Amino acid sequence: MQQLQGREYGVFDDVLKKAKAKGRIRVAVAQPTDETSLSGVIDSYQEGLIDPILVGDEQKIKKVASELGFDVSSFEIVNAINDLEAATKTAEFATKGEVKALMKGNLHTNDIMGAVVKRDAGLRTERSITHAFIMDIPAYHKALFIADAAINIAPNVDVKMSIIQNTVDLAHKLGISLPKVGILSAVEMPYEKIPSSMEAHELTERSKTEVKDALVYGPLAFDNAISALSAKIKKIDSEVCGDPDILIAPQIESGNILFKALVYLAYAKVAGVVLGAKVPVILTSRADNAEARVASSALAVLASQ
Repeated sequence: MQQLQGREYGVFDDVLKKAKAKGRIRVAVAQPTDETSLSGVIDSYQEGLIDPILVGDEQKIKKVASELGFDVSSFEIVNAINDLEAATKTAEFATKGEVKALMKGNLHTNDIMGAVVKRDAGLRTERSITHAFIMDIPAYHKALFIADAAINIAPNVDVKMSIIQNTVDLAHKLGISLPKVGILSAVEMPYEKIPSSMEAHELTERSKTEVKDALVYGPLAFDNAISALSAKIKKIDSEVCGDPDILIAPQIESGNILFKALVYLAYAKVAGVVLGAKVPVILTSRADNAEARVASSALAVLASQ
């Protein structure tokens, strides 16, 4: 694959090293019944990150494991007839405190997340459930988090505050002591006709008292957030400009477009994790390669601490 001029890849190596230093965590996996999902479990296990409990159709799990040439007899397997039962049983392991993270296998995201957010599961916290991607982009000088591009469709100000807080906490656990957070909009000034710009301004003010150990600034258009020169030309005075660790998307469409554009046009590597519940949730995609699946598990290890 062609690489853009800039630094070498290395963000995921650092994440993996930090996670391995924490030791394995126990993870319940819902329906690892296809090659993609089960290989993600196996790769993460072999990297020393997780001890999995496989929850799903036992016959399918063993069949896929055989096809992959891997012996799962050392793994605990809990049989579940369908996706709903698998998701419920997976969440129950977290409810009982028997695992430190959950992983989505071969089932819909709504099934696993529905089981997590159910009131009787007891896994909700005072914060909203949010998602964060970490990007390794050769053309950028360090790791870049993008949130939320996967869970919250049109978050209001309070949900966006949770997105900021959850992602800042994760950045802290990766060793970033004072993460710089840019809140994205289409403009760099509050403008009534663009609600996301007004919300970004409000979030900037709230963050001064509600978010610890972070620099938060917005609204920022993408160029002003990522380019110090662009910010200077527009006379924006913020340490975030040109050096953000975290970018907060206005809504799911823009976040989703941004992270996929970075993957397909800037050759970014990406991993992600769901935050805000009592345990992190690893949401693997069918399009994820082995490195991304392992990096997502590593993020969950760090988030679970």
